[in-house]
Amino acid sequence: MKGLKALAAVMLVSGLLIAAVPATAGAAAYKHYVGCGVSQNAKPAHACPKKAKKGAFFKSLNGEVSYSVCVKFPSGKNLCAKAQKAEQGTLYVNKITSTIPGRHVVSWFVKGQKVGSWAFRVTG
Repeated sequence: MKGLKALAAVMLVSGLLIAAVPATAGAAAYKHYVGCGVSQNAKPAHACPKKAKKGAFFKSLNGEVSYSVCVKFPSGKNLCAKAQKAEQGTLYVNKITSTIPGRHVVSWFVKGQKVGSWAFRVTG
């Protein structure tokens, strides 16, 4: 009986690990971050001054895709830019015009599946 329980536990854990691999592999197909600025040289950041330009950056590493990018504001409101085209290897930026102090969360979606998110704070 103990052997059966152990086998069932091993199979359950193996199943969870197998299910986790595609999510990780999919995430590696894209690069995404928020930066304080909208130029190609803006570095990833988790805090930006209120008056700074802010951008949500996205790059597809494995082919041309259509993506959506959504921002959840401190108020709870959500705003999305849908059907954004991304050619493989090109870095794209969507401006974030919020000056509302507090935590914002940016999420990127490809084919309706979330491929990443990034939290950042507007300060000041």
